[in-house]
Amino acid sequence: MRPPPAMTTPPAPTLAESWLELPDGRLFWLTGRCTIGRHLDNQLVFETTSVSRHHAVLAQDPTGYRVNDLRSSNGTYVNRTPVNRPTLLRDGDELQLGDAILRYRCTRSPEAEAVHTSLEHTRRIDDVRERACWLLIADVAAFSALNAEVGSKTALQRFQGWIAAMRPLIERHGGLINSYVGDAIFAWWPGDTATPAQVRAALVAIEEWRPQSPVAFRVVLHHGSVLFTRSERGDELSGLEVNFVFRSEKVAKSLGASAMLSETAVQSLQLAGHCQPLGAATVEGIPGRFVFFTPPR
Repeated sequence: MRPPPAMTTPPAPTLAESWLELPDGRLFWLTGRCTIGRHLDNQLVFETTSVSRHHAVLAQDPTGYRVNDLRSSNGTYVNRTPVNRPTLLRDGDELQLGDAILRYRCTRSPEAEAVHTSLEHTRRIDDVRERACWLLIADVAAFSALNAEVGSKTALQRFQGWIAAMRPLIERHGGLINSYVGDAIFAWWPGDTATPAQVRAALVAIEEWRPQSPVAFRVVLHHGSVLFTRSERGDELSGLEVNFVFRSEKVAKSLGASAMLSETAVQSLQLAGHCQPLGAATVEGIPGRFVFFTPPR
């Protein structure tokens, strides 16, 4: 069994926007130039012979992080494409160095997300398809106020701790994290393979962990039909239901709810009669009034 990669402790990060998901599930936060290889003088060390002593480097510029191969023996790949020059990384990109597979993640600004999810700006690999699924938004509450209260360094460390803890709570119960938008996590469960029991279990796990969370946060869960476009970054989700769940987070804030379910989420999770109604509200840009509920205790 190959030992897990060793990590040197990086300095206190100045940005929360970029990190690597390692093969063993840990997160490695990027804080500037990062070399990857087998030698101990790298910032990220992999103790496997398929990784060269100095295999690749990630360097930051105003557009984001770029990866470049350092003439490694087995090459560096982004989404299975060989890296022959500095290559800009985007959220969700798969990095392969030897037999080590990492995933690059970064928070996206809401403005950038609107561009990335528009079909006109997405490089298609196959046709758009429609699929029913559960959609979850988990959003840090009052992060700006927290930043002012405890300072940017402490607030950032708490935010990083929140992401690191929330990810397994979602993924262990069949959820897939699609993106990190601002200070929010956007996740989904495919309706044709995930079960209501898995989604309910994820909600229970999140609520049980909530008292230990380093930051206050809100969760909104919805169910609906979503447009999927397969792109070089993976599945891009778009459509009315995606807009609905993102905008419902503001409704949760106005209702003072830390966890909120849409009516379709309640029905699809077979929780009718078990959830208390929060009331009816409008959702920005979507006609009608919608009833929202708290999850069962």
